[in-house]
Parts: sequence; structure tokens; C-alpha cells
Amino acid sequence: MEIRLWKQIYLTPFVRLNLYTKGFSLSLGHRSIGWITIGRRGIRETLDTQIPGLYLSEEQRWNQFKRNR
Repeated sequence: MEIRLWKQIYLTPFVRLNLYTKGFSLSLGHRSIGWITIGRRGIRETLDTQIPGLYLSEEQRWNQFKRNR
């Protein structure tokens, strides 16, 4: 079993810093629209569906990102 700890710090209304036990990531966006998160694993896009608890998310790892360019 793994314990995950994190803290979100809002730098501006549309930018937040996500601190984890293994690193950090930076998210751009808003809760009612969606987020683009840039972290050590890659880029994740998350869209809000307006249904509580349901989000659409797609992740692209850095090695995939380099191959597609």
C-alpha cells in the first residue's frame, strides 16, 4: 500500500503549484474549465464535464512528446 501526500498552492487564480512527496508539478487553468498540468512525467490535460466527480483526462509522457515532434 502506498501513502500519497500532496499540497496545492494557488499562485494566481489560474496557476497552481502541486507539491508531492516525490516532486512537484505546475497546473494552468480553472476548475470549471479544465487544467493543463506540466510535471516530471509529462503533460496532462483534464477537462471538466460539469458532472460532479467526472473528468476527462489525457496524459502524454515526455518520451512520447519528443517522438511526436
